[in-house]
Amino acid sequence: MESYQRFTLIVIVVLAGLCSAAFGEPAKPFPESPAAAEANAANLPEMPFMAEITSGDVYIRSGPGTNYYDCGKLNAGDKIKVVGSKFSWLQIVAPAGCFAWISSQYVEVNPQNPTTGTVIGDAVRVYAGSENTQPMHSTSMLVKLNKGDKVTLLGGTREGYNKIAPPEGAYLWVSNQYVRPLGTLVSPPAAPPKEKAAPAVSTNETPTEVAVTETGVEDLRTKELDTIKAAVDAEKAKPVEQQNFGDIKTALNILAADKQTPRIASIAANLLKSIEKCELAKSISQSTKLQDEEFKQTTQKIEAARAAKLADFVDNGIFAVIGRFQESTVFAESPELKYYRVMDDEGKTVCYAQAIGSAAKQDLSEFIDKEVGLVGSIEPKPEIGGVGVLVKFTDIIEEP
Repeated sequence: MESYQRFTLIVIVVLAGLCSAAFGEPAKPFPESPAAAEANAANLPEMPFMAEITSGDVYIRSGPGTNYYDCGKLNAGDKIKVVGSKFSWLQIVAPAGCFAWISSQYVEVNPQNPTTGTVIGDAVRVYAGSENTQPMHSTSMLVKLNKGDKVTLLGGTREGYNKIAPPEGAYLWVSNQYVRPLGTLVSPPAAPPKEKAAPAVSTNETPTEVAVTETGVEDLRTKELDTIKAAVDAEKAKPVEQQNFGDIKTALNILAADKQTPRIASIAANLLKSIEKCELAKSISQSTKLQDEEFKQTTQKIEAARAAKLADFVDNGIFAVIGRFQESTVFAESPELKYYRVMDDEGKTVCYAQAIGSAAKQDLSEFIDKEVGLVGSIEPKPEIGGVGVLVKFTDIIEEP
C-alpha cells in the first residue's frame, strides 16, 4: 500500500498544481485576439528563427495556451529558437533546463554510463515535464521514440518514469507577446513531423479557452485504472480482516468524477461498488467475531461463577447440603418441576432443591422452615438465576 499512498498524495498535489498552472501566468497584458494574432503572425520572420525574451518570468507551456501546464520560465534576454506558431503562441525548441518523462519499462540504462539509456520499445511516448506536475499527470506528448533511440537520463525515476533531456523534435510553447524576433536562420531544420507536434486546438477558440484534447489523457487514465485494478485484486486476495481499501477508494472517486473520460469513470464507479460489497463482508465478519468473543467471555464468566459456587459447598457427609428448607416460587405452578430453597443461618439462599425418586412421593410440607439434610447430587443450574445451583435429592432428613 505504500506505493498506493504515494499515488493518492500525487492526485491531491496534481489537482492543486493544475489550478496554479491555469491561473499562475504573471500579470501582463492579455494576449491579443485571434484576428490580431494572425496579423502579427503574418509579420513573423520565415521559420525557423531566433528570438529574444523581452520580459521576466515568462512561462514555457506544454501546449499553445494557458490551460497547458508550465514547463519552466524564461527571463528577459533569454534566447529561443522558434520553429512554428499557432494564434499568439510560438512553438520553440525546448530551452536548457527543460526536461521530459519516458516510461521506465521502455528504457534500458547503460550500466557503464548511467546517464545514457536506450529505448527498447516502438512508438514510446515522451511527455513534457514540469516541476509542478507529476509524471502520471503530464499529458502533453512531445515525440514518439522507437527501439534503439538514445535518451539522456537526468537522474532517478518517479512513478515508473525516467526524467530525461528533451529529445530532438521536442517542442514547447511561449506567448509571442513576450518575444522579439532576431532573424531567420540560414539553414532551417526540417519542420517537425505531424505526430510530434503539440496537441491541436480548434481555430474557433481563444488561447485562454484551449483544452487538452489529446488521446494521451485517455491513455493516462487507463494506466491509472490498471494500477488501481491491480491494487484492488491484491487487497481482495488478502484475508478479509486484513483488507483496507481506503486509499484505493480515494483514487477511484477521482476517476469516477472525471467527466473528460466517461468510459474510465464508469469502470471506476463499478469498482467502487465491488469494494462496497467487500467492505460489507468484512463488517459482517468482524461483527460475527465480536459476538463470538463476547459469547465466549460470557460463557467463561458463567463457568467461573459456577465453579466458585460449587466450591462453596462443604463436605456434609452423606448430605449434599444442610440448611433451612423453604418453598420456592420457581416453577411453583408445575408440581412435577416444583423447586424448594435451602437457606443458611443468615437467611440467604444456599441452593435450590428438587425432589426426585422416593422424595418426590413424600409430603414435604412437614419439613418447611426446618433444618434438614438433603441426600442427592449437586448440579449447576445457571438458568434459574441467583445462586445457579440445584440439588436433586432422593431423601430428606430433619436435623435434630
